[in-house]
Amino acid sequence: MDLAELKEAGILALSDSLLAAMGFIDVLRERGTSKVACLRLDLLVEGMATREQVDACLTHLRLEARWQQGVFAHCLGLIRTPPIQEEGQYRIQCVLLFDGEQVRRDIQCGDEVGRYWANIITEGQGRYVNYNRYRQMDLSSGCGVISLTTMRWKCHSLLLSMGSAAHPLIIAGVPCRKQDGD
Repeated sequence: MDLAELKEAGILALSDSLLAAMGFIDVLRERGTSKVACLRLDLLVEGMATREQVDACLTHLRLEARWQQGVFAHCLGLIRTPPIQEEGQYRIQCVLLFDGEQVRRDIQCGDEVGRYWANIITEGQGRYVNYNRYRQMDLSSGCGVISLTTMRWKCHSLLLSMGSAAHPLIIAGVPCRKQDGD
């Protein structure tokens, strides 16, 4: 769905952060990424964690995604909300974008990222919810591996379900790898 199609559907006002996130996905397509695996996760930090500790965990997550090692080997970017404080925990809604030519099993990849968050990044204080398990129910539950040429509207709709003025989306893109001849 592009901006004109969203307006046609009755969605007249989009936040700057949502437009930037949609633009990030469009740039991936323009740079030659044909398929992406969209992993929709809620990352949780439980207990008495402070906001500073949660922010440190998010910095760790962003760096892991940028370094593209281990479970993040084919990560193209991370789009997330700021931490939302709820009863006894912080919740971060996020979409991780992976190269769909390399990652075919999005549910498994989401579980690997979630376990890494829970066990390594938060040192046992975290949990996760992998919404890709429920992607058949509705678009806010993830969309799996999609073609950016024909189905990027699914990714845009997924972001639309997350972003709001109260919880603007934060984009952590991964540096482009140089193409042959660059």
